[in-house]
Amino acid sequence: MTRRALIVANDTYEHEGLRRLLAPAADAEALARVLGDPSIGDFDVRVVSNEPAYVIQEQIEDLFADSRPDDVLLLHFSCHGLKGESGELFFATRNTRPNRLGSTAVSADFVQRCMRASRSRGIVLLLDCCYGGAFSRGVRVRAAGDVDVLDNFPGGSRGRAVITASSAMEYAFEGDRLADDKSHPSVFTSALVEGLETGDADRDQDGWISLNELYDYVFDRVRERNPYQTPSRDIEMQGELYVARSNRPTGETRPPLPPPEKPAPKRHGRLWAAAAAVTVVLAAGAVAAVLLDGADDPGATAAKDGPLPADNFEARSPWRLGIRDNIQGNDVGCTVSMTHNDTGQPIPLPTGVYGSVSYQIRRDGTFNWSVNDPGCLVTLESGAGSVALPFVQTVYGDTDAFAAPSQVAIRVIDFRGNSNCEFTLHDAADGGQLDFGSMAPGGDVLTLDPSGRSQVYVSNAYCVARITAG
Repeated sequence: MTRRALIVANDTYEHEGLRRLLAPAADAEALARVLGDPSIGDFDVRVVSNEPAYVIQEQIEDLFADSRPDDVLLLHFSCHGLKGESGELFFATRNTRPNRLGSTAVSADFVQRCMRASRSRGIVLLLDCCYGGAFSRGVRVRAAGDVDVLDNFPGGSRGRAVITASSAMEYAFEGDRLADDKSHPSVFTSALVEGLETGDADRDQDGWISLNELYDYVFDRVRERNPYQTPSRDIEMQGELYVARSNRPTGETRPPLPPPEKPAPKRHGRLWAAAAAVTVVLAAGAVAAVLLDGADDPGATAAKDGPLPADNFEARSPWRLGIRDNIQGNDVGCTVSMTHNDTGQPIPLPTGVYGSVSYQIRRDGTFNWSVNDPGCLVTLESGAGSVALPFVQTVYGDTDAFAAPSQVAIRVIDFRGNSNCEFTLHDAADGGQLDFGSMAPGGDVLTLDPSGRSQVYVSNAYCVARITAG
């Protein structure tokens, strides 16, 4: 197995309309340092800075050619993204001419063809092209509007992932120069470097930084620094792909980074970093949440925080169930079946989970559970959790509990391709529904009423949303 990375950075352009960028070459050098560090990324890294299109195309083809299934290949672009006459995406190079994109820029179609021809089952494409670039005076723009980045890299093949600095790239004009834009290319790459170098992207604190953990970290950091920019992802992987080791001490000696589609190492600690220092939130009149010290049912085990015990366990409300897609050789997602033994009633849970979900459980007693694939990680966290407004909900399902304002305001950041997003507000004391609403693309803010409750949480099945006080 080899781990190879190609970092393409262009901040110098011969064409007058493509000159203003914030030093992506410098950011790329920082990313190359972290990826190439044997104690972090352990990649064989090559950086190509300010080269013409034909040189970059040759390097891209070399990266993907003659690869093996266990190889991990990473390609990073930091440059202008341009839109062709038919709406296709191009990456600008040193010699790019906006009216001759086919021969002077690198097309997304070329990159896609190289990726499809590769035998590797672990391909990562990182696109730091936050704005489209401007055309010089006198060049007619025939294809106006945004470029949807992920549409230019359609799915359908397992073992590839695309993470972009924003969901769409648009033109920005200021005469014949690139206009000042609220989103800068360096924000995305800087967040990548920061998450890998500090180890803060290791959200479950198991000593490894997975691709999904890295995306979640970058998403949060970019949104904190620039609310106008929304990173996006399209990941089709069997199992977990580990981008790097974490520099944080874990108390164990870690083996070399595993290849794609191999079983994940044993997890230690909790599923999400947000729960690493959990605070139990109490609603007015509620009883403190504790785990049972002993099980009344001889066949049940008193559950501890972390992975659920096999078959039967006993817990006391409130607690949270986490499901994480660590699937090995299964394309149908994670489906957890759970029954409340005392009543015989099933606990309603989603089927075919990809990624991560979290659910608040408001039942005491003993439970029986099973999962469709041993590669799915199922965990328990005691209490209702604690989060402060404002925050961004990036894990599907239920949020942690938070102090209820007079109104809860929800703004959708990413519809994830859905025609609408539905949100339910719950009482954190008993899980009861307080209010419900939905939002379609183009909507403004959804407001939900906590009905005088002191602690609440929000349920959301599919979308990324920012939750604030109304």
